[in-house]
Formats: sequence, C-alpha cells, structure tokens
Amino acid sequence: MATDPLRRRPEPAEKPRPKIWTEGGQRPPFVLRAFGRAGLHLSRVAVAPVLAWAARRGRMVAVNVSNGAGRLPPEKLGRAARFVPSHLRVAGWIANSATALAHASATADPEVKRGNALVSEIEPYLWAKPVLPTSPTVQTEPVAIPPTGPSDEVAPVVLTEPTPEPMQPGDDPLASIRDELDGAPPPGRKRSAWPAAFEGPDLPPAPPGPLAVTAIQVTGYMIGWGVAIIALPYGLGKALWWFIKGVDLRGIGTED
Repeated sequence: MATDPLRRRPEPAEKPRPKIWTEGGQRPPFVLRAFGRAGLHLSRVAVAPVLAWAARRGRMVAVNVSNGAGRLPPEKLGRAARFVPSHLRVAGWIANSATALAHASATADPEVKRGNALVSEIEPYLWAKPVLPTSPTVQTEPVAIPPTGPSDEVAPVVLTEPTPEPMQPGDDPLASIRDELDGAPPPGRKRSAWPAAFEGPDLPPAPPGPLAVTAIQVTGYMIGWGVAIIALPYGLGKALWWFIKGVDLRGIGTED
C-alpha cells in the first residue's frame, strides 16, 4: 500500500535535556545544611595544623627546659627558692600542655590516622624510667681459720673511758642540726652560698596517672572543638567562596 506523502511523520522521542538547562545555570544548587557542614569541615582543616605545630613546639620547649634552659640559679633566688618549682617540674607541666594540644589537634583533624599519629608522637613520658643502680657482686675469698690448740695466755686489755670535758655555755651538739632545719647557714658560710636548705629534690615528676591522663584528653577535646567553632566564620566564608566559584558543597565534609 502506498503511503500518503501529505501525512505527517511521527515526531521522534525527545532526548533528555542537559542538566545545565533543567537547573537554569551552571552553579549547583545551594543547600543550607551542606553549606554549614562544609564550613565546619573547612574550619577544622584550617585549625588542626596550627594545633599540631603548637604541640610539637611545646614538646621541644619541654625538652629544652628539662635540659636546663632558662633555669634560675638558686643563689639569685635566696629565701624564695623554696617556693619556686624545679626546672624538671616546669618541663613536666609544659609536656602535659603539649599533650593536651596534641589531643586538640587530633579532635579537630578530620583524618583520624594523622591525629592518632600526632598523639603517639607527643604523649610519651618525657623522662625514661629510672634505673636503680645494682651493687656489683663482690666475690669473697674464704678465710682460713687457724687450728685450735694450746697458745700462750694473753693478758686481758682494760679499756678506760675518757673523762668528758665540761660543756661550755653555748656548746650544743644539736645546734648545727637545728640551724640546718631552720634554714640558717653553718658558721663561716654566707646565706647566699647555702641554697641546699631551700631547694627541694631536683627530680622529675611522676608520670601522670589515669585521672590526669583522662583530664588531659578531655581538655584537649574541649580545646579542639572550641577553636574549631571560633574559626567557623573563616570556614563559612571559604565555603561561600567555593560555591560562587561553582564547587558543589554537598560532597564536602560528608566523611567526617
């Protein structure tokens, strides 16, 4: 059967239009929730390296202080030396602060492995465990016992006790001990050359216990989130600038 040349041909099916036509522009849609999530992510990314740098710097300062950097000589402190903490204790405080900053950086850092690696680098105790000195074993040679037998009689030795001299007024055998406990220098020495009575034991502090470790971790967690929230305006501004440049914010920060 011949076809009518005047009949209209069926129109082909419409092809799907490009996304740029359906959305009305090249810029992706603006989603408020994605914008806030991207801003928080960018603020955390900006804050974490700064906290990591501060933690490493604090660890370095603690090591230098433990080696004697900035230590005040007791001669210049005088009687106030008893109230000034030792340089080892100050180094311990700085090391604990660096550990808290390491936990803060790990909290703010979106990459968990990198944050845990920083904590493992900063957290170890500053001083090695003290090694108690062991006394060397002394090999004693056997003593030869002389054979028992008849021997010449020896006259007994009579020990005479020396007669004590009369105590003069002002002679007290415990006076030097009392003066040392009271902080007074011994006779013939100036007070500036007697710092041992005012200076405490120059020993490193004990490692932090479980309660102190928990307090350091909680402090670092609060510092990390607090600094990230303070830097939130920077993250939101950067996210807005990315949106203007045509970056889709819906895929930023979803892995956090």
